[in-house]
Amino acid sequence: MVSGASLAVPYCGLTAADRWLAEWNLDPVVLAAIGVAIVLAVRADPTVRRSRWAACGLLVLLWVSPLCAASATLLSVRVAHHMIVMLLLAPALALGFPKLRAGEPMTWAIGAALTLSAWFVPAVYSFAWDWDAGYWLLQLGMLGAAWQFWATWFDPATDERPLVMTAAPALLAMVMGFVGALLTFAPTPLFSEHIFTTVLFDVSPLADQQLAGLVMWTGGMVPMALLAFVRLGSMAKAAQERAQC
Repeated sequence: MVSGASLAVPYCGLTAADRWLAEWNLDPVVLAAIGVAIVLAVRADPTVRRSRWAACGLLVLLWVSPLCAASATLLSVRVAHHMIVMLLLAPALALGFPKLRAGEPMTWAIGAALTLSAWFVPAVYSFAWDWDAGYWLLQLGMLGAAWQFWATWFDPATDERPLVMTAAPALLAMVMGFVGALLTFAPTPLFSEHIFTTVLFDVSPLADQQLAGLVMWTGGMVPMALLAFVRLGSMAKAAQERAQC
């Protein structure tokens, strides 16, 4: 059972089906950050410029476009928002700033898994809902861990450690699968904040929560599992080639 719904207004605010396309977030701090990102893209070396421009576009999509308000209103869109952060924005940043990396892929995979999972602890979700600082703490923590996961995973030196290259995305796939199952099969809504928000899109809280779980599976678990299987196949092929030599 969920507790009483929060009266606070989440970051980006709430919206409804008949007006959400007009809900743009013009937070000056976010716009300034995107401005800096654009300057870095303009001044970038041609080898990384495309990735930096992709990151700029994703920043606008995630935190300026109507997707931001929709992600506050519907849990399913919130999950889609997270998947874009982790599987599109984070690798774009990793490729756009290849020298900004430290640590090991498995360490950062654990960090990304923990920060993603933290979002779906009801008390933590309420913290992010009630306080803009809490929202950004969780968002930047998740983005930072995912960024460094991809940055270290893309590191050519990591190719010499195929087991790590396979195990790190496999871990993320397992965590996404677990969270997706929790959201899909929970018999009641888990987050009081969405008890009265999903009606703005004529969706029940439980149906929205179940859709969120399916988005986590299809948009997160499946791609990461495929990535792990591809690396596993490459590792098996290399082992077979060595055995034939």
